[in-house]
Amino acid sequence: MTTSPVTLTSVDTSTSTATTPQPVTDIAANPAAFREGLAQMVTSVSVVTAEVDGARYGFTANSVTSVSMSPALVLVCLADTAECHDAFLVAETASINILAADQAHLSKIFATRGADKFAAADFPAGPTGAPVLSGATVALEGRVHERYTAGDHTVILLEVQHVHLGEREPLTYQGRMFRALAQVAS
Repeated sequence: MTTSPVTLTSVDTSTSTATTPQPVTDIAANPAAFREGLAQMVTSVSVVTAEVDGARYGFTANSVTSVSMSPALVLVCLADTAECHDAFLVAETASINILAADQAHLSKIFATRGADKFAAADFPAGPTGAPVLSGATVALEGRVHERYTAGDHTVILLEVQHVHLGEREPLTYQGRMFRALAQVAS
């Protein structure tokens, strides 16, 4: 096996426009700093849906992460205090629906206790039976592979069996605000 040579280039940091990081905060002394730090992360916005015993359940999530290509695994985190927590403890299938830029209203509805969540948009059943959002940027549908308790959340590992690809720009969230993506010159 032959390998191609790699050329490394240096970056002149003397002209960098980067700013100096803020002082380090000990979260034991200031627990709110942890939440503030997380708010600066840019995330997609998802509505996670499932059907259990003929009833539909869902929640808003921004904690979705790819885990493995083989098997195809993603994870999503659900607060133990969520209204739908018990349903997702027994759901066999689910769909992670990545919202499009014009679907922010769905994020708010699915984050609201007692809201009639599935009246706000079309959610036909996908091949696994999980409700899949029409018009989503992408939906990852599959069977629940495993669940873990992590602090005050349940981590749900989903083995993706079907990908519903849309052609719409995704909704993002950063700094406690919805945002749209912008192309950056390279």
